[in-house]
Amino acid sequence: MPQQRSEAERILNFDYDTDAFIYAGETVITTTVKKKLTDSIGDLTSLRTRLIQKPFEIPESISIPLVYRKTKSALSFNLSLTSVLDRRELRALSFALNYTENQKTTLFSNPKDLKIILETFDVNWRNYFTIGLFDCYLQNWVLKSDSLKLLSLFILPKISNYSGKNVVINSIKKNIRYFDLQNGDVTLGAELALKKYHLNQLTQYLGLPDHYLNYYYFSNVILAFFYKSISRIEEILEDIDSVLTNHNRTITNKRIVSKIIISTNSEANLYLQDKVKSMAYKFIGDPNISSFWYADENLSDSEKIDLKHAVDILNEWITKQFITVFFEKCINDERRKRFWLRYSKHIKRLKVFGSDSTRQILLNDHRISEYVLPRFYTARRPGNVSALMFRIGEHKLIEFSNQGYAFYAYKNSDADKPAFEPRNLNSVDWLRNSYLPMLAYISGTHLYSLSDNGRLIHRDGNLSWETVFDYWLSKKVGVHV
Repeated sequence: MPQQRSEAERILNFDYDTDAFIYAGETVITTTVKKKLTDSIGDLTSLRTRLIQKPFEIPESISIPLVYRKTKSALSFNLSLTSVLDRRELRALSFALNYTENQKTTLFSNPKDLKIILETFDVNWRNYFTIGLFDCYLQNWVLKSDSLKLLSLFILPKISNYSGKNVVINSIKKNIRYFDLQNGDVTLGAELALKKYHLNQLTQYLGLPDHYLNYYYFSNVILAFFYKSISRIEEILEDIDSVLTNHNRTITNKRIVSKIIISTNSEANLYLQDKVKSMAYKFIGDPNISSFWYADENLSDSEKIDLKHAVDILNEWITKQFITVFFEKCINDERRKRFWLRYSKHIKRLKVFGSDSTRQILLNDHRISEYVLPRFYTARRPGNVSALMFRIGEHKLIEFSNQGYAFYAYKNSDADKPAFEPRNLNSVDWLRNSYLPMLAYISGTHLYSLSDNGRLIHRDGNLSWETVFDYWLSKKVGVHV
């Protein structure tokens, strides 16, 4: 409804629309102009940061390898570093503590040498030593070594007493409590979780350049964040995925992903477990390849136990998916699927043998697509029969896709057992051996003459075939479900 004109406006013939005036004021600066202003401010901020930090960079004419060698030589001959290195070389030395070559130790790794180096810095102190030394501090955080304690006692007071204008150093000074060697990292992670702050904005929160996120210091920050946020694990998965990608440290991946796997194992949420499974594959690798899941020496004993537990859980998840897909897609047999799912946690290795078409069927199923290729062997002669081989205890067990094919079991000590990685498998039928005895013989409801190697038929009699299989597995393989 149009506004009523006042008496004065009517007499003066003055048409004034308040709403239109407000709108016009809001649109004086167009979206394009606003964007240009924002971009310009960003450029100026970046330029300011670069100009302020420039005095703290290493001079291009100075070689870190050369400074490393000169320092090593001086230390070996008990020479004064001040007499060997000039001021610019000392600046380079502040960035060289982690450098190594020819399998020699770093300058940082020897507390005795580091003490001499820090005393030299103290006597010749310049603010431009700060960035290199602090980088070294964060890079070696995970070790919690004697050298790190020495560096902590030296660099943190220097930062606290800093009175210059460098943006990065002032940001560190402002957040100095987060860099306390005792629990600063844990404090930061816990606070971020309580504030529900996004981890991928972690460096912005601290006012530090993005490349700092790569330092080992942030490993425990991310871990503490996870522990405080575990009740909303599904909500934070994407955030953790993003920060692990940018952090890019294998030891952190193993710490965090193993704990995520363990924490979601009891969840009756297959969608969540699929997401975690994909994260594990992305950040660590296929659990079937043990070298990917090797327990690094810098992991604590409890973390090594968690990593092993996580591998077992992950393999069980993948095994369940393979069994489900195999018996749904390669043969529609609900009873066999249900039976082997009960034993999934006991299965330690799994392989599918079949044709190219079978492999493609499995690859097309999103539940296992990531894990098919390392677990599939293509037989040379095409056929419509596929086989699922897996190990439980000291036995290799084989199920075939087609009706009428028996179940086979071989003890690992048997010379005629088939290989998980056969050199030459012409046909899946070669995995069968009709000369083997039955694994158990049945008389009424009585089972007798159990064998270590042999076959069983999926056929009901006075006993269901599941009962027969369960009995043999409990007596000969030693597993009970």
